[in-house]
Amino acid sequence: MTIVLEMLETGKAKSPIHSCDPRMKLLWWVCFIIVPILVTNPIILIVFTAFIWILAGVAKIAKKMYRFLIVTYPIMIGFIVLTWPFFYKATPDQAFLFNWSIFHVSVEGLIYATAMGLRIVLALTACTFFVMTTDLMDLASGLGEFLQNKLGISYMYPLMVISSFKFIPELSGDYLTITDSFRSRALDIDSGSFFQRLRKLAPVSIPLIDIMLRRAQRISIALEVKAFSVNNKNRTFFKEHRVQAKDFLLLSTGVLALAISIAAVILDVAKVEMFF
Repeated sequence: MTIVLEMLETGKAKSPIHSCDPRMKLLWWVCFIIVPILVTNPIILIVFTAFIWILAGVAKIAKKMYRFLIVTYPIMIGFIVLTWPFFYKATPDQAFLFNWSIFHVSVEGLIYATAMGLRIVLALTACTFFVMTTDLMDLASGLGEFLQNKLGISYMYPLMVISSFKFIPELSGDYLTITDSFRSRALDIDSGSFFQRLRKLAPVSIPLIDIMLRRAQRISIALEVKAFSVNNKNRTFFKEHRVQAKDFLLLSTGVLALAISIAAVILDVAKVEMFF
Protein backbone atom coordinates (compact mmCIF):
# COMPACT_ATOMS: atom_id res chain seq x y z
CA MET A 1 0.00 0.00 0.00
CA THR A 2 2.90 2.35 0.71
CA ILE A 3 4.19 1.81 -2.83
CA VAL A 4 0.76 2.59 -4.32
CA LEU A 5 0.47 5.82 -2.32
CA GLU A 6 3.97 6.81 -3.36
CA MET A 7 3.10 6.21 -7.02
CA LEU A 8 -0.05 8.32 -6.73
CA GLU A 9 1.91 11.14 -5.09
CA THR A 10 4.52 10.97 -7.86
CA GLY A 11 1.74 11.85 -10.31
CA LYS A 12 1.71 15.36 -8.78
CA ALA A 13 5.38 16.05 -9.57
CA LYS A 14 6.63 18.61 -12.08
CA SER A 15 8.18 17.59 -15.40
CA PRO A 16 7.57 18.00 -19.15
CA ILE A 17 5.52 14.78 -19.11
CA HIS A 18 3.56 15.65 -15.96
CA SER A 19 2.51 18.97 -17.48
CA CYS A 20 0.95 17.32 -20.53
CA ASP A 21 -2.82 17.15 -20.87
CA PRO A 22 -4.04 14.13 -18.84
CA ARG A 23 -6.54 13.23 -21.56
CA MET A 24 -3.74 12.92 -24.12
CA LYS A 25 -1.76 10.81 -21.68
CA LEU A 26 -4.79 8.56 -21.32
CA LEU A 27 -4.93 8.09 -25.09
CA TRP A 28 -1.18 7.40 -25.11
CA TRP A 29 -1.72 4.72 -22.46
CA VAL A 30 -4.54 3.12 -24.48
CA CYS A 31 -2.22 2.88 -27.50
CA PHE A 32 0.46 1.08 -25.51
CA ILE A 33 -2.12 -1.27 -23.98
CA ILE A 34 -3.31 -2.30 -27.44
CA VAL A 35 0.25 -2.98 -28.68
CA PRO A 36 0.90 -6.17 -26.62
CA ILE A 37 -2.52 -7.45 -27.70
CA LEU A 38 -1.43 -7.27 -31.34
CA VAL A 39 2.24 -8.19 -31.00
CA THR A 40 4.12 -11.14 -29.54
CA ASN A 41 7.41 -10.46 -31.32
CA PRO A 42 9.87 -10.14 -28.40
CA ILE A 43 12.12 -7.67 -30.24
CA ILE A 44 9.27 -5.20 -30.81
CA LEU A 45 8.08 -5.60 -27.22
CA ILE A 46 11.58 -4.99 -25.81
CA VAL A 47 12.05 -1.88 -27.97
CA PHE A 48 8.75 -0.34 -26.85
CA THR A 49 9.44 -1.19 -23.19
CA ALA A 50 12.90 0.41 -23.42
CA PHE A 51 11.32 3.51 -24.97
CA ILE A 52 9.01 3.92 -21.95
CA TRP A 53 12.00 3.48 -19.65
CA ILE A 54 13.68 6.36 -21.50
CA LEU A 55 10.52 8.48 -21.15
CA ALA A 56 10.71 7.86 -17.40
CA GLY A 57 14.00 9.75 -17.40
CA VAL A 58 12.36 12.67 -19.20
CA ALA A 59 9.56 12.61 -16.60
CA LYS A 60 12.14 12.58 -13.75
CA ILE A 61 10.63 9.45 -12.21
CA ALA A 62 13.30 7.02 -13.37
CA LYS A 63 14.62 6.05 -9.94
CA LYS A 64 11.21 5.41 -8.36
CA MET A 65 9.81 3.67 -11.42
CA TYR A 66 12.84 1.42 -11.93
CA ARG A 67 12.84 0.45 -8.25
CA PHE A 68 9.19 -0.58 -8.46
CA LEU A 69 9.46 -2.44 -11.78
CA ILE A 70 12.63 -4.35 -10.95
CA VAL A 71 10.81 -5.87 -7.97
CA THR A 72 7.52 -6.37 -9.81
CA TYR A 73 8.78 -7.88 -13.08
CA PRO A 74 9.90 -11.22 -11.57
CA ILE A 75 6.66 -11.57 -9.61
CA MET A 76 4.44 -10.81 -12.62
CA ILE A 77 6.23 -12.84 -15.30
CA GLY A 78 8.33 -15.38 -13.39
CA PHE A 79 5.54 -17.93 -13.08
CA ILE A 80 4.66 -17.64 -16.78
CA VAL A 81 8.24 -18.05 -18.00
CA LEU A 82 8.85 -21.02 -15.69
CA THR A 83 5.63 -22.95 -16.34
CA TRP A 84 4.58 -22.09 -19.90
CA PRO A 85 7.22 -24.29 -21.66
CA PHE A 86 5.67 -27.39 -20.04
CA PHE A 87 2.31 -26.59 -21.65
CA TYR A 88 3.61 -25.48 -25.04
CA LYS A 89 2.37 -27.95 -27.65
CA ALA A 90 5.12 -30.40 -28.55
CA THR A 91 5.88 -31.16 -32.20
CA PRO A 92 8.56 -33.46 -33.64
CA ASP A 93 10.52 -30.61 -35.22
CA GLN A 94 11.19 -28.80 -31.91
CA ALA A 95 14.60 -28.62 -30.23
CA PHE A 96 13.85 -30.33 -26.93
CA LEU A 97 15.92 -29.64 -23.84
CA PHE A 98 13.84 -32.11 -21.84
CA ASN A 99 11.26 -34.59 -23.11
CA TRP A 100 9.80 -37.36 -21.00
CA SER A 101 6.26 -38.66 -21.20
CA ILE A 102 3.90 -35.67 -21.03
CA PHE A 103 6.59 -33.38 -19.66
CA HIS A 104 8.70 -31.45 -22.14
CA VAL A 105 10.74 -28.26 -22.41
CA SER A 106 11.88 -27.02 -25.78
CA VAL A 107 13.76 -24.00 -27.06
CA GLU A 108 10.62 -22.92 -28.90
CA GLY A 109 8.60 -23.20 -25.71
CA LEU A 110 11.08 -21.05 -23.81
CA ILE A 111 11.03 -18.38 -26.53
CA TYR A 112 7.23 -18.39 -26.57
CA ALA A 113 7.07 -18.16 -22.77
CA THR A 114 9.50 -15.24 -22.82
CA ALA A 115 7.36 -13.46 -25.42
CA MET A 116 4.23 -13.93 -23.29
CA GLY A 117 6.09 -12.52 -20.30
CA LEU A 118 7.30 -9.53 -22.32
CA ARG A 119 3.70 -8.71 -23.26
CA ILE A 120 2.89 -8.37 -19.56
CA VAL A 121 6.10 -6.38 -19.03
CA LEU A 122 5.12 -3.81 -21.67
CA ALA A 123 1.56 -3.46 -20.34
CA LEU A 124 2.80 -3.18 -16.75
CA THR A 125 5.45 -0.61 -17.68
CA ALA A 126 2.95 1.53 -19.60
CA CYS A 127 0.44 1.41 -16.70
CA THR A 128 3.12 2.30 -14.15
CA PHE A 129 4.38 5.20 -16.25
CA PHE A 130 0.85 6.53 -16.76
CA VAL A 131 -0.02 6.39 -13.04
CA MET A 132 3.28 7.98 -11.97
CA THR A 133 2.96 10.88 -14.44
CA THR A 134 -0.74 11.64 -14.11
CA ASP A 135 -2.57 13.34 -11.26
CA LEU A 136 -5.87 11.48 -10.97
CA MET A 137 -7.69 14.65 -9.93
CA ASP A 138 -6.45 16.42 -13.05
CA LEU A 139 -7.53 13.43 -15.13
CA ALA A 140 -11.01 13.49 -13.62
CA SER A 141 -11.26 17.25 -14.11
CA GLY A 142 -10.10 16.99 -17.73
CA LEU A 143 -12.48 14.14 -18.54
CA GLY A 144 -15.32 15.90 -16.75
CA GLU A 145 -14.67 19.08 -18.71
CA PHE A 146 -14.65 17.16 -22.00
CA LEU A 147 -17.77 15.14 -21.20
CA GLN A 148 -19.71 18.20 -20.07
CA ASN A 149 -18.67 20.70 -22.75
CA LYS A 150 -18.44 18.35 -25.73
CA LEU A 151 -20.92 15.57 -24.98
CA GLY A 152 -23.30 17.22 -22.49
CA ILE A 153 -22.72 14.51 -19.84
CA SER A 154 -22.82 15.35 -16.14
CA TYR A 155 -19.56 15.70 -14.17
CA MET A 156 -20.93 13.18 -11.64
CA TYR A 157 -19.63 10.17 -13.58
CA PRO A 158 -15.90 11.03 -13.59
CA LEU A 159 -16.32 12.22 -9.98
CA MET A 160 -17.61 8.77 -9.00
CA VAL A 161 -14.67 7.05 -10.66
CA ILE A 162 -12.02 9.30 -9.16
CA SER A 163 -13.62 9.10 -5.71
CA SER A 164 -13.32 5.32 -5.75
CA PHE A 165 -9.58 5.56 -6.41
CA LYS A 166 -9.10 8.34 -3.87
CA PHE A 167 -10.74 6.56 -0.93
CA ILE A 168 -9.38 3.04 -1.46
CA PRO A 169 -6.16 3.88 0.46
CA GLU A 170 -8.20 5.48 3.25
CA LEU A 171 -10.42 2.41 3.45
CA SER A 172 -7.36 0.21 3.69
CA GLY A 173 -5.99 2.37 6.49
CA ASP A 174 -9.30 2.14 8.38
CA TYR A 175 -9.26 -1.64 8.03
CA LEU A 176 -5.74 -1.88 9.46
CA THR A 177 -6.68 0.42 12.37
CA ILE A 178 -9.76 -1.63 13.24
CA THR A 179 -7.95 -4.99 13.04
CA ASP A 180 -5.12 -3.65 15.22
CA SER A 181 -7.64 -2.47 17.81
CA PHE A 182 -9.26 -5.92 17.88
CA ARG A 183 -5.87 -7.59 18.23
CA SER A 184 -5.14 -5.35 21.20
CA ARG A 185 -8.33 -6.77 22.74
CA ALA A 186 -6.98 -10.32 22.34
CA LEU A 187 -9.03 -11.22 19.25
CA ASP A 188 -7.07 -13.78 17.24
CA ILE A 189 -7.92 -13.14 13.57
CA ASP A 190 -4.77 -14.56 12.00
CA SER A 191 -4.97 -18.26 12.89
CA GLY A 192 -7.27 -21.08 11.80
CA SER A 193 -8.57 -22.18 8.42
CA PHE A 194 -9.77 -19.81 5.73
CA PHE A 195 -13.42 -20.04 6.79
CA GLN A 196 -12.53 -19.66 10.47
CA ARG A 197 -10.60 -16.47 9.75
CA LEU A 198 -13.48 -15.28 7.58
CA ARG A 199 -15.90 -15.70 10.49
CA LYS A 200 -13.51 -13.83 12.80
CA LEU A 201 -13.58 -10.86 10.41
CA ALA A 202 -17.35 -10.45 10.87
CA PRO A 203 -16.99 -8.10 13.90
CA VAL A 204 -14.40 -6.12 11.91
CA SER A 205 -16.84 -5.46 9.07
CA ILE A 206 -19.40 -3.70 11.28
CA PRO A 207 -17.26 -0.68 12.32
CA LEU A 208 -15.74 -0.61 8.83
CA ILE A 209 -19.16 -0.28 7.21
CA ASP A 210 -20.07 2.38 9.77
CA ILE A 211 -16.95 4.39 8.89
CA MET A 212 -17.73 4.07 5.17
CA LEU A 213 -21.28 5.33 5.65
CA ARG A 214 -20.10 8.25 7.80
CA ARG A 215 -17.51 9.20 5.16
CA ALA A 216 -20.13 9.02 2.39
CA GLN A 217 -22.41 11.26 4.45
CA ARG A 218 -19.62 13.82 4.96
CA ILE A 219 -18.91 13.82 1.22
CA SER A 220 -22.61 14.33 0.49
CA ILE A 221 -22.79 17.27 2.92
CA ALA A 222 -19.63 18.80 1.44
CA LEU A 223 -21.08 18.58 -2.08
CA GLU A 224 -24.32 20.20 -0.95
CA VAL A 225 -22.44 23.02 0.79
CA LYS A 226 -20.58 23.67 -2.45
CA ALA A 227 -23.90 23.69 -4.37
CA PHE A 228 -22.96 20.64 -6.40
CA SER A 229 -25.76 19.52 -8.70
CA VAL A 230 -25.88 16.44 -10.92
CA ASN A 231 -28.02 18.27 -13.46
CA ASN A 232 -25.75 21.32 -13.66
CA LYS A 233 -24.05 21.02 -17.04
CA ASN A 234 -22.72 24.59 -17.10
CA ARG A 235 -20.27 24.30 -14.21
CA THR A 236 -16.87 25.92 -14.49
CA PHE A 237 -13.56 24.26 -13.70
CA PHE A 238 -10.73 25.55 -11.54
CA LYS A 239 -8.20 24.36 -14.10
CA GLU A 240 -9.06 24.48 -17.78
CA HIS A 241 -7.09 22.07 -19.98
CA ARG A 242 -5.82 23.15 -23.37
CA VAL A 243 -4.17 20.74 -25.79
CA GLN A 244 -0.73 22.01 -26.81
CA ALA A 245 2.01 20.90 -29.19
CA LYS A 246 3.81 18.88 -26.50
CA ASP A 247 0.61 16.93 -25.89
CA PHE A 248 0.38 15.95 -29.54
CA LEU A 249 4.09 15.06 -29.47
CA LEU A 250 3.57 12.64 -26.59
CA LEU A 251 0.45 11.16 -28.16
CA SER A 252 2.25 10.77 -31.49
CA THR A 253 4.71 8.35 -29.86
CA GLY A 254 1.82 6.13 -28.78
CA VAL A 255 0.13 6.37 -32.17
CA LEU A 256 3.45 5.57 -33.87
CA ALA A 257 3.92 2.50 -31.67
CA LEU A 258 0.40 1.37 -32.52
CA ALA A 259 0.98 2.00 -36.23
CA ILE A 260 4.22 -0.01 -36.14
CA SER A 261 2.37 -2.87 -34.45
CA ILE A 262 -0.39 -2.83 -37.07
CA ALA A 263 2.22 -2.74 -39.84
CA ALA A 264 4.01 -5.69 -38.21
CA VAL A 265 0.74 -7.63 -38.22
CA ILE A 266 0.16 -6.82 -41.90
CA LEU A 267 3.74 -7.82 -42.81
CA ASP A 268 3.39 -11.01 -40.74
CA VAL A 269 6.31 -10.21 -38.42
CA ALA A 270 4.28 -9.50 -35.30
CA LYS A 271 4.21 -13.07 -34.00
CA VAL A 272 6.90 -14.86 -32.03
CA GLU A 273 6.48 -17.90 -34.28
CA MET A 274 8.55 -16.18 -36.98
CA PHE A 275 11.67 -17.10 -34.97
CA PHE A 276 10.91 -20.81 -35.04
